[in-house]
Order: sequence, then structure tokens, then C-alpha cells
Amino acid sequence: MRKSLFLAFAGFLAIASLAQAQAGSARDIRSDERQLQQLEWRLRQDQNRLTWDRRHHASRAQIRSDEAQVRNDKIAIRNLRADIKRDREQRRRYHRQGL
Repeated sequence: MRKSLFLAFAGFLAIASLAQAQAGSARDIRSDERQLQQLEWRLRQDQNRLTWDRRHHASRAQIRSDEAQVRNDKIAIRNLRADIKRDREQRRRYHRQGL
């Protein structure tokens, strides 16, 4: 009797800890959205710097550097949006199952 009760309790604790660590948790989605806002802000800053450098005839190396930074920011934003979308879909699927 004790073994079965202990196993049931251990199973409950394992499931509870996994539920908190699931990829689509609301906390994870919120932190990704905050990070997305920061990346979008940084992208705007980098785009503004690129525009300023082009207007003021900065060196080609500086312009290429700014273009690379803008490109990297866009890639990071695209990846983060895909992560958020995946997490939301996992969350919807999890809640549809009624767990």
C-alpha cells in the first residue's frame, strides 16, 4: 500500500514539475515577447544609424557593417517570432487535450 501511494505521489510530482517546464508556458511566451520588443527597438536604432551613415557619406565599411547588423537583427526577430508562434501552438494543443 505504501509503495503504491509513494509511486503515485512521485508520479504526481514528476508531472507537476514537467508542466511548469513545458515550452509553451505563459511565462516563457511573455519573456519572449519582451525580448522581441527589445530586438525590434534595437533594429529601429540600427536602421536609423544606417540611414544617418548613408546621408552623411560614411565609409563603405561602416555602411556594410550597419547593413550586416540590420540583417542580423531581422534574422533574430524572425527566429524569435517563430519560437513564440511554436510556443503558442504548443500551449493551445496542450489546453485542447484538457490536461
